[in-house]
Amino acid sequence: MTTFSYILRDTMRLLTRHCFLGILTFVTTAAMMWILGITTLFSLNVQSLLRNLEGELVVFAYVRRGGDVARLADNIRAMEIVAEVTAVSPDEAWYRLRGRMGSEGGGGGGRVLDIIGENPLPWSFEIRARSVADVRSLVSSLLAMPDIDDVIYSGLVVERISAISRVASRAAFTMFVLSILITSLVVYNTIHISLYSRQEEIGIMFLVGATRSYISTPFVLQGTFLAIIGAVTAVIGITSVYLPGIAILQENLPFLRGLIEDPHTIMYLGALLIGFGATLGWICSFIVVTRFMSSATKPL
Repeated sequence: MTTFSYILRDTMRLLTRHCFLGILTFVTTAAMMWILGITTLFSLNVQSLLRNLEGELVVFAYVRRGGDVARLADNIRAMEIVAEVTAVSPDEAWYRLRGRMGSEGGGGGGRVLDIIGENPLPWSFEIRARSVADVRSLVSSLLAMPDIDDVIYSGLVVERISAISRVASRAAFTMFVLSILITSLVVYNTIHISLYSRQEEIGIMFLVGATRSYISTPFVLQGTFLAIIGAVTAVIGITSVYLPGIAILQENLPFLRGLIEDPHTIMYLGALLIGFGATLGWICSFIVVTRFMSSATKPL
């Protein structure tokens, strides 16, 4: 118990002795963890929006006159990349068209359809792919079927959705790597300077019989503590900014459906960030302390 109290005393002494370095480590860790958390939430929100948008992306396949609709429906449903297939009869398509033109044309559109007379619309399928990446493959497979006359889909939307998904994933990964590198470098240098400032004191402690673990533990605790405090501050900053920001977005942009606003998800991400910060601080501190102790105890 006495040894533990001495270790805690030395840890607090290290934190107060190098106040500027401690503040620098704390601020850098908090900033990097905040950026990492916000970037992760951005990436998760983009993925959630893409999943909602994927559900609204429909491929329309039109059947040739005289085509076997039932056989075509079975063949399309058998594709692994197909999530849902809905057959639309000519009468139903005509009814939808009449309703759409009537609402958009103020009644004039309905008169145009009356002039046309006989329903010219063929059987068609409304098909949803399992993911955006499968849409192009689905369209190619449909066009290869002899009984399919034409296929219509939002190709440009699909390409932009895929591009946004790739950019978001790369941005999140880049920020994750940068956060690790910058935080590790700052924590490493802080502990390194603390060790060298006490180099003479550490040598005396070795001479009087202090163990390596007794000497190194306060430095490891110092780095871990600073990283934890920085991560906790970042989590507080994220929760105080993110949820109000989401509320403002949904109030002004109601079409943005599927944004992450569950407090439990935010709390879970915060716990992960704090655990990550603690682990990163401990690893960096342990590495620099181990290297320093190995060189300090090496015989001349």
